[in-house]
Amino acid sequence: MAENRNSKSTRKVTASKSSSAGARRAVGAIIGAASAGKAVKAVKRGNGKTVAAVFIAFIIALIIGVGACFFLGRNDSFEILGKEEVVLETGEGYSDEGVKIVEFGIDVSDKAKIKTDMKLVDGKYYASGDGCFYYIEYTVDTVKFGKIYPVKKIRLVSFVEPTEQDAIDAEVGD
Repeated sequence: MAENRNSKSTRKVTASKSSSAGARRAVGAIIGAASAGKAVKAVKRGNGKTVAAVFIAFIIALIIGVGACFFLGRNDSFEILGKEEVVLETGEGYSDEGVKIVEFGIDVSDKAKIKTDMKLVDGKYYASGDGCFYYIEYTVDTVKFGKIYPVKKIRLVSFVEPTEQDAIDAEVGD
């Protein structure tokens, strides 16, 4: 037994490993809170002109950053080349014109991803079934048009049966 400063006997208590780890975490939290409190006190003691200068510098940097983003992106576009709706005769193939994508002043058209329900044969799209309406969907996986402002453009392709007049015109043309 040990004695405290009032000459009373006390028992020495040993802590288990788990409680000592918890105690260390608690002390760390107290020290962290104390450090945060010291930082707040330092700001309060700091010169008001210094705080104002830091705040103004932050606002100016924010304005410059936003202005630079708008300046770099002023001519950005994501557009379909050619018609958005195409009508073809059954059995006819469609050569896709693609899309033009400009992002932050750089042409990223080659990164366009194409999804369609048509079949691709020798660079032309053909109807893949008995239906007459098909689509070609364009997306891109870049920062602006893929993540920030996701854009999806769709071209509609319709296949129709040729009319009798078309057959007559084809014979006269030969």
